[in-house]
Amino acid sequence: MESKKSIRRLVQERKDVLTKDERENLDNIIFDKVINSYDYKNSHTIFIFVSYNNEVDTHKIIEQALRDKKILCVPKIISKEEGMDIVQIKSFQDLKEGAYGILEPADSELKIEEKNIDLSYLPGLAFDRRGGRVGYGGGFYDRFLLKTRKNSKKIGLAYKFQVFPEVPMEEHDVFIDGIITD
Repeated sequence: MESKKSIRRLVQERKDVLTKDERENLDNIIFDKVINSYDYKNSHTIFIFVSYNNEVDTHKIIEQALRDKKILCVPKIISKEEGMDIVQIKSFQDLKEGAYGILEPADSELKIEEKNIDLSYLPGLAFDRRGGRVGYGGGFYDRFLLKTRKNSKKIGLAYKFQVFPEVPMEEHDVFIDGIITD
């Protein structure tokens, strides 16, 4: 099993060679799978990350969920120590560039409790079919997931090359329920 550091490097190298057209094609496949999934169609309150840099594009999913009248929540980073708030947005225009350069709500006025979330779409650098997930190392999502209901679905969004036979998991890492890929 590879180390988290080597997995992060390998995935970044694979992402760097994707052309804009290839990435757009893969993102469209993932978008279609998300919005046509049973979990999406039957969820009322959805949490989703706002894609940044070369992650799977979630902007189209966010816009579709808003059109579908879902209660849509996204992360707002407070600090490394305090983690993040889960904040409802009413439109994509509610998002502004945050401290890390990632789009997030300007304030936490419409904060949502984690226990109210039916479905979460999560970022990650690597995943495995057992539910293992390698994130970016901040622990924000693992702390968030510990506060969600046990029956709240946790789904990773990733390109196929981000799925490994097995990824290293530490004691504090939280397993997810599934992955949607291209």
